[in-house]
Amino acid sequence: MTADRLRTRITEQFSRRGQRADIWRLFALVLDTNAFLNLGYSEWYQPHVVGDSQRRLATAVGRRLAARLPTTEGVRLLDVGCGRGGPTVHLAERFGFAARGVDLVPYNVARARENARERDADAAFLVADATRLPFASGSLPACVGIDAFVYIPDREAVFAAIADALEPGGVLAFSDLLARADADETERRAVTRFAEAWDMPALGSRPEYEAALTDAGLDVIAVEDISPHSVGRFRKWTTLYDRLHDSPVGRLVDRLVARRGADPAAVTEQIRRAHEALPSLRHVCFVAEK
Repeated sequence: MTADRLRTRITEQFSRRGQRADIWRLFALVLDTNAFLNLGYSEWYQPHVVGDSQRRLATAVGRRLAARLPTTEGVRLLDVGCGRGGPTVHLAERFGFAARGVDLVPYNVARARENARERDADAAFLVADATRLPFASGSLPACVGIDAFVYIPDREAVFAAIADALEPGGVLAFSDLLARADADETERRAVTRFAEAWDMPALGSRPEYEAALTDAGLDVIAVEDISPHSVGRFRKWTTLYDRLHDSPVGRLVDRLVARRGADPAAVTEQIRRAHEALPSLRHVCFVAEK
């Protein structure tokens, strides 16, 4: 798939257009997808039946960022790939950041602005390409990305753009979905099929991310695998869906999915591709400094 075609499909998916958007209609039954589009994070209970896990992931990234800064109150923060603004708004409210978010998808930015207005948060949003950030060189003390870079084909360009925008000593903290570096050929094929089903470019590994950050001029300070508290739990739900769909109630499942305005075949493909790939995926938090 060409980069332009991938960009179009990503825009359609997150603008509620096309078959790939259908899965988000179903997620909206149990998650606040009007604000949060990340994987979520929870240490102590089944996290993906309520939306709080998505907010907790933003908190987890925010804490890692705050630990490297002398203060967060009034500090300018950029959220790259901000989606519908839930994490950006939460970081402004929780830590006192003067938060700004950029996203490629106009629909996401419109939703993010509405979410900020509803909560009267110190957060503003722009439509922008993450590889060409509209900020002066050396102008930002802090930057985050919440499960966003996995959708960007040229992650090296993203890290280079962030490094340019950060001031000396500036901090980048982010979470992302990665491919397991030691996956065998069968596992790599499963990850490729998963990425294609979800309109993602080829997933990177932890060593590839670390190399890209270093090449961009950023020092990697910390790397933490949080998979047990996110993707490690997803497979329980994909297993349940798979079993139900293959059981005598499978047709009822399809009817319920269709009743939500979604295409059952498209949804089932995405869930099954995720189920196959989950053992070979990792959810990782990075902290880097300029």
